[in-house]
Amino acid sequence: MLPLYKVLVNGFQMNILYILYFWLGLNLCAPTIMIQYTFINDFHLGVVELAEISGIISVAWAIKPFIGFVVDYISRFLSRRFQVSFAYCCSGIFTCSLAFFNNMFLFIGALFLASFFLAFADVVQDSFLVLTLQNSSIRQRGRVQSLAWTYRSFGSILGCLLSATFSFHRNRFAIASLCSLGGIFCGLYLDVHKQTKKSKLSKSIRELFDSNVLWFSLLLFFFAYEPGDGAIFEYQMIKRYEVGPMLLAMAQILAFVMIMLSSLTFRKCCTSSRVIVIVTLTTICCMLLIAARNLLLTNRILVNPNVFFLGNVIWGSFFSHLSFLPLAVISSALCKPGAEAMMYAYFMSLTNFASIISRELSGFLADKIGIHKQIIIETEKLDLFYIICLIFDFIGLVAVFFLLIKVKVPEQTTEIELVEFDHEDLEAIEELSDTSLKDTELQEIPLDD
Repeated sequence: MLPLYKVLVNGFQMNILYILYFWLGLNLCAPTIMIQYTFINDFHLGVVELAEISGIISVAWAIKPFIGFVVDYISRFLSRRFQVSFAYCCSGIFTCSLAFFNNMFLFIGALFLASFFLAFADVVQDSFLVLTLQNSSIRQRGRVQSLAWTYRSFGSILGCLLSATFSFHRNRFAIASLCSLGGIFCGLYLDVHKQTKKSKLSKSIRELFDSNVLWFSLLLFFFAYEPGDGAIFEYQMIKRYEVGPMLLAMAQILAFVMIMLSSLTFRKCCTSSRVIVIVTLTTICCMLLIAARNLLLTNRILVNPNVFFLGNVIWGSFFSHLSFLPLAVISSALCKPGAEAMMYAYFMSLTNFASIISRELSGFLADKIGIHKQIIIETEKLDLFYIICLIFDFIGLVAVFFLLIKVKVPEQTTEIELVEFDHEDLEAIEELSDTSLKDTELQEIPLDD
């Protein structure tokens, strides 16, 4: 029987990438509530200013394709492990420095840099994930992807609790910055599976972004572009139904819990299912939730607002994340060798870009219909807004359905676990690599493993 420390070391090595995603979620959420109270209580900012600052900070995540290009380029002569550790180190330094800036512009600058280096760490970790998934079967890709999201969500939950606990502590930003130590330490032990082949960066843009990638890019856009009622619903919950801050914090934690459950559900039940079925059914479930919110806001149904609010978070978080997971697996499969970080970051940022269009389109529709800051909104206006949203949702669903038929995904026939092997097993691994690796072939998108 192995000693306990040996078991712990082996478990750490086998799950190092997942553990890094845990630290990413923790570092992303640990300072959030602290920063909100600092902006409101210390800098006395209003809603408009907070929205503008949020947009500035989010720029760091909007340029992830550029970060991915830089990561792929400098990885030729600089270890990705060092890049991850360095990114967490810089993020921790700038997070800690927030306590020393009384000037709002310096505070925002340090916050932007802390967010930028976390985005950098996220891109490098995603490149490790893609490098591993490219040598895995479709079933294994889904398993690894869902576990990564599960660990990240668990870290986010602990980050929310940590941020709420120390929101008014004198050394709150120093406490939040300590979370980066886990990322620094784990990053040094991160390694790509030894069977993963290293490839040179493709020089041709046409080769990187072939017709298959372009079709899938269009699919991601239609998946997330449609306008939504999120802003209207949240405003009504806070102003009209007086949902308190503790319930909002509980809803945020519940959202991460449901992301974990949807990831585990995808891993256990959906990796062998057809992608087109999963995406279609889960999207319909999300559309039903939109209709239910209309019934509540128009008083067609009478439900306790707090119960409905939490139920809305549970239902929406579970099915929206479950619908996205198969597309995340396909994104990793379509990344070209040598450009993993750039292409995966491109796919994820494209989804974020479509979400930005969704929010802007929602605001445009609400403004034209005449929905602003009213606590009591006319039923006719709400019905018109929701009908337009559902029409856009239906158009997006039809477009995604046919694009899923159009897109093809490469499948690797060799099953590889995301683990580290001992040195004594290296010869067996190399022999297996020579005899069992087969050429990648294109198959239709349904994931029938």
